[in-house]
Amino acid sequence: MFEVGQGILGKIKYVDGTLPNKNRTYIIVDVSEDGKKIKVLNVSSVKGKEHKLAFPSNQRLKKYNPPFLRDSFVKLDSLSEVDASDFSSIMILNNGNKLDCDEMNTIIQGLSAYNTLKCRGTY
Repeated sequence: MFEVGQGILGKIKYVDGTLPNKNRTYIIVDVSEDGKKIKVLNVSSVKGKEHKLAFPSNQRLKKYNPPFLRDSFVKLDSLSEVDASDFSSIMILNNGNKLDCDEMNTIIQGLSAYNTLKCRGTY
């Protein structure tokens, strides 16, 4: 069973519909009541990509471990909804240990603010 705040590793189609050529990390941000639809955001390590933290669509994780081992950020513009049945090859990270609750709330708030600004054409 998948839960909000868990990190996962696998291949999920990008927002543009293409499939990544390698496994990527994601954070689960929503699970439907029936557990059949899961929303995820792409997570990337900061190392070598520090300049990307200046983008309003990226939000650094202050308390990334668990479930991620490296200093990381979420890509707020990468929200994807996936059928749970497509998660057969997905691996749950860190024994299912979830991201810090306050950190998860910050992501949800950031996602909401990003979508509001995007809707208004501010981005």
